[in-house]
Amino acid sequence: MRISIKRLIASLLTVFLILLSWIISYQYHCIALLFPLIVWLTISYSFIELKMQERNCLRKCYFKKETFIARLLSSRFMVILFYLIISTMMSITILSSAIEYSQIWWLYLVIHTLLSLILYRTILYLSATIIKPSYQKLFAREWTINGMTFLILPFFIYLALNSYAPTYLQENFIQTIQSASNTLYSSCTITQKILIWSKELDASLWWLVYSSASYAKATWLKASIWISFIIYNSIAILGINRLIVQVIYLIDILFQRKQL
Repeated sequence: MRISIKRLIASLLTVFLILLSWIISYQYHCIALLFPLIVWLTISYSFIELKMQERNCLRKCYFKKETFIARLLSSRFMVILFYLIISTMMSITILSSAIEYSQIWWLYLVIHTLLSLILYRTILYLSATIIKPSYQKLFAREWTINGMTFLILPFFIYLALNSYAPTYLQENFIQTIQSASNTLYSSCTITQKILIWSKELDASLWWLVYSSASYAKATWLKASIWISFIIYNSIAILGINRLIVQVIYLIDILFQRKQL
């Protein structure tokens, strides 16, 4: 097993080029929507490629062939539609949150990409004798995504619990929403609407978290608000994790083809 420096550099450049190009250009022109489209296609492809394989196994192993549930879960259309929706949610939250990434996050993404590549290549090496060649990379990719989730989620939760509250937070809910909306601007109407919608949702959850510390007396209510906040933000975290590993996966395939 050998970790290729070229693969690491290519993976880092691809991920950072997409995110930084979006951050630099989203305010000025609708052409910046090209980068959300790239993210969306990358994530949705990773889901659909896997689920197209799993759907037949699910139908054959667990359900009778002619039942409604079996047809629903194994339907190509339903599988694609469901994961396109999930990919859309992930893409919007990734690019909305990327605008406000701190230096710690950017540094972490470098480390995360390196560790993801190491884990991917390790699993690929270890699975060579037990997994069919046609499924080895797919298997390594999904296990890498699952494994790195246990690293990136605790890191995010730690930062969320120990970071400063956004400056737009006000005691009044309406003022909080208005202040949050004013922190973002794009001359592209579509981009502006998507970002404002995402920002208002994020601000609403922040306001609930902020208010619960002062007004919510029930422990279960405070816990519910915090869990909702973490789940919503986890969509972006799981999305960036999948994006990074999918980029590594695609670059690995590209490098392998060049060697043939």
